[in-house]
Amino acid sequence: MPSRRRVLAGGGVAFGVGFGTTRSLDGPISLSEANGSEWPMARYDAAGTGGNPAASGPKDGVQVRWETAPETAVSGPAPPVLIGETLFAVGREGLVALERDTGRLRFERLGHSYLSAPARVSTTTYRSDTLAVTGIDGVHGLSADGGYAAAGYSVGLERWYAPGREPPMKRYASPAGPPPVATEGSVYAVLPGSDRIIALDGNSGRVRWEQDVETSVATLASRPAVRNGTVFVCGWESVLAFDAETGQHRWTGMPGTDGTGRHRDLLAPTATDEGIVVPSRSDVALLDPADGSLEWEYRHDGNATDGSAAVADGTVFVSDGDDALHAIDLETGTKEWTAEYRHEVHPVVADGVVYLTYAWHPELVALDAETGERRFTYEGLEWPSQPVVGDGVLYVVGHERVVALEEGE
Repeated sequence: MPSRRRVLAGGGVAFGVGFGTTRSLDGPISLSEANGSEWPMARYDAAGTGGNPAASGPKDGVQVRWETAPETAVSGPAPPVLIGETLFAVGREGLVALERDTGRLRFERLGHSYLSAPARVSTTTYRSDTLAVTGIDGVHGLSADGGYAAAGYSVGLERWYAPGREPPMKRYASPAGPPPVATEGSVYAVLPGSDRIIALDGNSGRVRWEQDVETSVATLASRPAVRNGTVFVCGWESVLAFDAETGQHRWTGMPGTDGTGRHRDLLAPTATDEGIVVPSRSDVALLDPADGSLEWEYRHDGNATDGSAAVADGTVFVSDGDDALHAIDLETGTKEWTAEYRHEVHPVVADGVVYLTYAWHPELVALDAETGERRFTYEGLEWPSQPVVGDGVLYVVGHERVVALEEGE
């Protein structure tokens, strides 16, 4: 019976299978040589801006460069990450590494269910980077070169697990948790199924500090954002700021001009030099990063219960979850434009184009960042993840496949 793994366009054919815990085409790989731009974590950077200013993607049309269906069951909504020459994707069975230019399999590592996109961590203990990825019960630190395949088993993939001892039973779930972020050798992550945030040493996984995200309602915290030595994280109605090194609480902010915290259902923050962009169900607020005071608020009267804001070239891009995507001036909080788009999304921006995907809708939409006009629509992706952007290429994880999209002819 033929293997389910296939490279549908532009790639090679993978080789045989081990015992079911590891598959590899090559040996350990080098990640030191970067082919242009990278996308090292979900939302691109620790601040969560959703855009790499050095990257570019297709602008006026799109075609498939390559399409790969790994045997490991990858699936959205967890986006891939792009590090050097390698694209990494996770799924409910393990980790997959592909050549960014061809989609050819570099390795698969099975045996764990990962709930988020990885985040690259630069380390001083190892020769290669570490990938921090959220699991069902904690955070895994994985070798970015995949370790080794020995007698059908993975050796050296798992470098550390936090907090505490890894659970002995392997449990599986679809990737849907808040992704960790990494910067300056540290990892910041929300513990799965909790309202607690932890800071980990990227070399060892040692817990450096742990804090509650104080809320008046039992809730789950969102993806943190880190900028200029401060960690920002949202709960149900409040934004908290912690010292990135010590975990010391700096301030708590409750967006809303009347001070009552009427902005409920706060979503993931985006940290900028101008302030902390905080979307909520019906509003977007900008908070002063020094003390959490309100700089401006923009009311769209929508119903957004998921998603985040992207920020590029002085503009905030955020969905209202109801009717439209809004472009807002970062400095003043005034509307620049709105474009018809009904879904709750995590926008991605590159070189004047906003890219939108929604897991329940099989299409990718590209909008002009200055005008909001639609540039193109690509259909046919089941359960698409957020895209990541490289050198003129978009990479998207769908249901059991990974697709690279380039400018159409």
